[in-house]
Amino acid sequence: MSRGLSWAEMGEEARTEYWASLALRHCTGLGARSCTRLLRTFGSAYAAVQSRQRWREAGLTQKQAAEMATGSWRVTARQEWDSARDIDTAILLWTDPLYPVPLRQLPDAPVLLYCRGDMSLLQAPAFAIVGSRRSTEHGRTVAAHMARCLSSCGVTIVSGMALGIDRVAHEAALTRIGRSIGVLGTGIDVIYPQGNRGVFDAMREHGLLISEFMPGALPLPEHFPVRNRIISGLALGVLVVEAASRSGSLITARLALEQNREVYAVPGPALDSHCLGCQELVRQGARPVFSAEDVLRDLADQLRPYGISQASLSEEEKSAQEPCDGVDQVAIKGEAATDSRRVRSGACKQGDEPSKAEDLHLQQDMPPLDAAEQLAPSERRTLLLDCLRQKGPMQADDLACTLAMPVSEMNAMLVGLEMLGQVRRLPGARYEAGI
Repeated sequence: MSRGLSWAEMGEEARTEYWASLALRHCTGLGARSCTRLLRTFGSAYAAVQSRQRWREAGLTQKQAAEMATGSWRVTARQEWDSARDIDTAILLWTDPLYPVPLRQLPDAPVLLYCRGDMSLLQAPAFAIVGSRRSTEHGRTVAAHMARCLSSCGVTIVSGMALGIDRVAHEAALTRIGRSIGVLGTGIDVIYPQGNRGVFDAMREHGLLISEFMPGALPLPEHFPVRNRIISGLALGVLVVEAASRSGSLITARLALEQNREVYAVPGPALDSHCLGCQELVRQGARPVFSAEDVLRDLADQLRPYGISQASLSEEEKSAQEPCDGVDQVAIKGEAATDSRRVRSGACKQGDEPSKAEDLHLQQDMPPLDAAEQLAPSERRTLLLDCLRQKGPMQADDLACTLAMPVSEMNAMLVGLEMLGQVRRLPGARYEAGI
């Protein structure tokens, strides 16, 4: 089992590269796309920082290079440095051979990842399963069956550590050889939601947890649309199991398409509000899925180098309904039963209610207009839309630089406006104002 290197275990060269990576992450006006351009052009974060006079070669502006030279990034970068130094977590840098190839190919790849668990899973073939947090019992059964079957063949299941579909996908996959990767919208050391504590412990011991956010980072609303690109980016394909119309899961599916990943959906019963988003995906060209064999058949060419095929799925596994022993199922099932009762009853104790951040951005069904309004405050919305109308289609990094906004806030606003139909995302991750 590969656990990677923590800050304390890093050598001087690795720590220098880590500090340079933090410089890029915390420099105002640099988003994930700008950082990726720099890493690809100069080969490492350290080389990029040292070559800021040549940033135009990577398509960046003199203004962005000048901001790096001011050193304004040092205060927040130091905070992250100290946070990582004080906890037990592996730090995976762009220059590390273990950095997953599928993520490296993204135009907005994370500069670094914090990891807890078995990092060898990053080299395995992966498949994402996402869906509603307010899932039905049938949806959870389908998600668990798909995750268990694919994991039994050696496919690693990726999801977002939310309640509902995400959770059961992680639980089921952990009981088989492929196991599971959880992508967090918080710091690597923050358990969220609290009801998933047992799953977090199991993932840390038997699977892998990853996050691009600094240790201690809280579940802020703008984190979740950003982390979704990693869920889809790690995977050969994304399966959506239960999603309402305009659900957050559909954003993950859209990201998967832009990343040239396959998109699948479980259509579900006609007129079922839990499945309207999945049915819309099928209308738009997503492949309908009714069994794990459908996925194995469709991804046969990509799975063949790993020795995985339809023949890898045993008849016994196809008919299995309960996960076998392998992790602490007593604790996990107990929590799952509690969550299931909450979902069916539609009521929680006041202290157990999901927080606003999770209601907004974990793969779930949500009141779309209310959620989008919170992501795109009206006072900033007008400025953004006016800028797009005047200048034409722009990428998030360029918009953030023009409007002097943090890139993370800009990404969240664009997601909200996209849900409201006020902006459209174009090829190349450019946005234009809606009609």
